[in-house]
Amino acid sequence: MRFDRLPRRLVAASLAVALMTTPALAAFSDTQGHWAGGMIEKWSQEYHIINGYDDGTFRPENPITRGAFAGILDRFMQFQKVSAPETFADTPGTYWETAILKLHAAGVYLGNNGKAQPGDSITRQQAVTMIARAFDVEGADASALSYWDSDSFSEYAKGPVAAMTERGYITDSWDGYFRPTAPITRAEFVNILGNMVQVLIQNPEENSGDVSGTVMINAPEGGNLTNMHIAKDLIIAPGVRAAVRLHNVKVDGRILNFSGIEPEIITDPKPVEPEKPVNPEKPEKPGISPEEVYKPGEVTGEYITYSKHQIPVAAGVEENRFRQGDFQWMEDYPDRLEYTGRDYRTEFGIDVSAYQNRASENQTIDWDAVRRDGVDFVMVRAGLRGTSTGTIHEDAFFRKNVRGAMDAGLETGVYFFAQAITVEEAIEEADFVLSLLKEEKINGPVAYDWEMHDSSYRVYGTTPEMATACAIAFCQRIEEAGYEAMIYAGQYVNYMKYDQGAIERYARWYPEYKGSQSELLYPTFYYQVDCWQFTSSCSIAGIGGRVDANIRFRHR
Repeated sequence: MRFDRLPRRLVAASLAVALMTTPALAAFSDTQGHWAGGMIEKWSQEYHIINGYDDGTFRPENPITRGAFAGILDRFMQFQKVSAPETFADTPGTYWETAILKLHAAGVYLGNNGKAQPGDSITRQQAVTMIARAFDVEGADASALSYWDSDSFSEYAKGPVAAMTERGYITDSWDGYFRPTAPITRAEFVNILGNMVQVLIQNPEENSGDVSGTVMINAPEGGNLTNMHIAKDLIIAPGVRAAVRLHNVKVDGRILNFSGIEPEIITDPKPVEPEKPVNPEKPEKPGISPEEVYKPGEVTGEYITYSKHQIPVAAGVEENRFRQGDFQWMEDYPDRLEYTGRDYRTEFGIDVSAYQNRASENQTIDWDAVRRDGVDFVMVRAGLRGTSTGTIHEDAFFRKNVRGAMDAGLETGVYFFAQAITVEEAIEEADFVLSLLKEEKINGPVAYDWEMHDSSYRVYGTTPEMATACAIAFCQRIEEAGYEAMIYAGQYVNYMKYDQGAIERYARWYPEYKGSQSELLYPTFYYQVDCWQFTSSCSIAGIGGRVDANIRFRHR
């Protein structure tokens, strides 16, 4: 599959289950600009801990039930022991029975007069107290509570809330009020867990790199940490059932081991520093600079206003030609847009990652059903670099998805969720993708997906020059290997980080989600796009959960 390049230079002349696994790319239509949006994206994008609703929303301000709370906390900690079914009078046969009984066995979920009340909303003081118990956060003196409404707390919650506050885990009480009896919202719950754990290790592969917060291992197969400096705690979850190896790992905080598996700690002897020569050798060559990768694009002297910033208009880059009336919702598929203009012929496509597999029956996508449902092309996630540690991982279902899509006759490309902060890292990401493709056949492009949502992302603070250089270096490497390169980026990265003139030669894949209430039913980006990701909540036969849907444009 080739994305026929538009000639730019020529033309320019249900609540219970809702918090469980996640989409890959900025999946929720109602979290952009939300105060907890970064945390929600992190725990959906990278760690697959949370999910939204079938309509593509997350509903961050909705309360969470006691049962759903137990389910998420159990998913996080993976408790092993289960209390007897008769422990609570109101849990037998309910959806969250097992999770609640696990939390009870762990001393986390105590209930009220023999009842668990799984369908009731859980209050903020109840939730924080249970989280403190689960993570063994020792209670502080109740007198340490400094909230304006401290007198409203139940006695059992004062110590745990004080301790959680002292440790910096409670960051949603800007006005000085904790609101202990108010229901905790979905966003507040996710935010607390995100404040407590910076990096979650979900597989036994080697992980390395410094972490400024807490690291938690919850992989049943154990963990392998090498050459790491963890500034806060290391938590080994109850669900870890195999060896944990800590090789040259320094933990400034506590090691909290809930698993019963004694970690193997290995420390290499400190190497002897060699004597410095009288005439030292020339220092090593510094890293590749942006100037070595690309020449800045020319500008017209005009400006685009974006988020109160004046962005220079790139010269020689085709401006957006789409207008209101060019798109409409399909009558037979109300969650799909169709192009009704005359300039382009279009194709309908989707992009998938491990999320879609985990949401599908037997973790398998029925690719023949996908093709029969009108899908023309698919972009499969090849892998990702972690937003915190920077460790590169292959998508758990990459090979299965590529082979299934190709066998079904779908045009198949791949994308990589990038977090490169140097040109060398961008080349490393490209080489990683190419190493995967040595054993797999594709007939579509390879896309570079570099994202930055907030300061928790390792790419935060990367200069526009370096971000552009990373994108170009990745694409150059991909093209040298004989594949078509493309760049996925939303408005922020496109406007604030990328030199549009410098990246003009690469196909542009652009996300901007629309719904039935959208006023502007077309991509509003200033420049023309080759592929538009118009929703994250499309329903596709053969795939469980919601799917990102795209329209690809080709000149007639």
